[in-house]
Amino acid sequence: MAPRRWSARALRALALVFALSVSAAPAAHALRLFDYNVLNYPGPSGPARDPYFRTVIAPLSPDIFVAEEMTSQAGVNEFLNSLNTMEPGQWSALPFVDGNDTDSGLFYKTAKFSWAGQSSFYPDPPTNLRLVHVFRLRPAGYTSNAALIHIYAVHLKASMGFESNRLTECTGIRDSMNNLPSGSAAFVLGDFNFYTGLEPGLQKLIESEADNDGRLFDPLGLQNVTWQDNTSMQIAWTQSPCKTGDTGCASGASTGGLDDRFDLILPTLAWNDGQGYELIPGTYISVGNDGLHHNNSIQDPPTIPEGAAYATALHSVSDHLPVRVDLQLPSRITVPAALAFGSVIVGGTASQNLSVSNPAVAPADALDYSLAAPAGFTAPGGGFSLAAGAPAASHAIGMATATSGAKSGSLTVTSDDPDHPTASVALSGTVLEHAQASLDSTAALLSQTLDFGTQAQGGFATLMARVHDLGYDASRARLSVTSATIDGGDGRFSIVGGFSPALVAGVAQTYTVQFDDAGATQDVDYDATLTFASADEPLPGAAAQPALTVALHAKVSSGAVGVPGGHIVPTVTRLYPPAPNPVTDETTVQFDLAHAADLSLAIFDLAGRRVSTLAQGTLPAGQYRYPWSGQAEGGTSLGTGLYFVRLSIAGEPARLARLALLR
Repeated sequence: MAPRRWSARALRALALVFALSVSAAPAAHALRLFDYNVLNYPGPSGPARDPYFRTVIAPLSPDIFVAEEMTSQAGVNEFLNSLNTMEPGQWSALPFVDGNDTDSGLFYKTAKFSWAGQSSFYPDPPTNLRLVHVFRLRPAGYTSNAALIHIYAVHLKASMGFESNRLTECTGIRDSMNNLPSGSAAFVLGDFNFYTGLEPGLQKLIESEADNDGRLFDPLGLQNVTWQDNTSMQIAWTQSPCKTGDTGCASGASTGGLDDRFDLILPTLAWNDGQGYELIPGTYISVGNDGLHHNNSIQDPPTIPEGAAYATALHSVSDHLPVRVDLQLPSRITVPAALAFGSVIVGGTASQNLSVSNPAVAPADALDYSLAAPAGFTAPGGGFSLAAGAPAASHAIGMATATSGAKSGSLTVTSDDPDHPTASVALSGTVLEHAQASLDSTAALLSQTLDFGTQAQGGFATLMARVHDLGYDASRARLSVTSATIDGGDGRFSIVGGFSPALVAGVAQTYTVQFDDAGATQDVDYDATLTFASADEPLPGAAAQPALTVALHAKVSSGAVGVPGGHIVPTVTRLYPPAPNPVTDETTVQFDLAHAADLSLAIFDLAGRRVSTLAQGTLPAGQYRYPWSGQAEGGTSLGTGLYFVRLSIAGEPARLARLALLR
């Protein structure tokens, strides 16, 4: 981008505005760069000048202060003490490097910047007049080399007739700066001693070359006009606040009044590309210059807007006016390290909000960023922009749920944060298969029968209805059993203790069903239906499961009850409660079979595991008795606990009876 150029008319129009804003403190949290030729400091008058320096500096509240014509480490220490007298504990200084003539010092507020290094070089061998001091700092909160600010502090050869010397110095400076990484944010600032914007040294610094990493521009756009005594741009002059014949000027000060622009802050093009580091418009100012003191002392009428005391301070400490400019910082990005979607059921909606914030301290660059989701996830497309300090932006990130399994990947956030041009957000989640409600642990069974049999009054045992999540493992949702209702049976069937909702996973939920025979009519069949309602556990994508129904039957006998002997063919298939029950040694399992059938008679534990098979295959109609001694199929004795006898007949609901084993 070409450097901006301000017309003389525009400069005159802005003169009053600049004058009124010279002493204004920076906008909230803006970073202010301040440059000042402090005239052979400390010299014999350093302590006397210190209060005046504080008068000049205090209302401006700079964050970086570069000073030319420092003479010693002792001078740096003295000036640092003065700054910390003004703003206690806020300032630090970089080590002084002593060259062939006066040198430059840098002071900075430790809460705003950190020191990243410094160096120096002579730009004009073999003359080696003065060192160029190179300082590198990072604003607080930034960590990468891309966020470095490079400051070249210079004091070029003085006086007319030495333009070729200054060109040599500027050539050395430009060559050095062209070695900076592309896009570096850098300044060359100090006392250039240029009398015109057309001087070859300045033109060298701002010209386009094959390598433009070190190319500079004049923020006021005055690079192609004469400066000395050009009243159309006198608002930019910096020397001298003392006119010839003045009293009270600093020792050794040049006089002649304000008519030259020697002191400059020249940025690289990175400060003028509309991205990241930028100069804040309207903040490049020659401090104390109201544009109304051509060839006069800064103390002469009219009094500058900052007041007579401020003018006296400028007049008393140096033969230069300071220059300053405010800086916009790059954007910063904050995103979470991870987004966890948790568990979702196949077909459900899985979405998490990604929070993106720009915590750069305003005024700072807007955060420009985009999102790229990995396979199996979705993110909004396009680009986004977020102002510094604005509320965090929220973006819906989705997870595909068409297939089950563990999902993971990294969301990439690409931004113009120099420290984190790419940021990764770990995405993870699990898509579960639907639960499967069943009354059996090995096969889908939606209905079964609990037959309490025909018993004498007081002879009815309780039976168990067990609800399974068939085939449950870590890839399947749990089954939420939400209700149980019993219809029919004259209200004589009930769940012991009442119904309690349950989440069923690898172990079935057992409900104990009882028959109340008090006052029941003898030799009458009591039949009811127990219905369990269930669904997937409450996760996104949850769906209702088919109802599970259990047919309940009981009959109070008017006489003794037993298994008919002989070859009588039963008319009803039923499973009798084992006897004895509980069993300590051996029990007998009995059932009636009304027709020939392919069946299985087996014992199961509370977890739904088959532990013993008593009968298996096709049997004719008849009455059957099978002893069981509490042993597993391999002959191992089983432990104390509840077990279930299940009679499974092809094409019919399973019949269950509870059995307690005591050891």
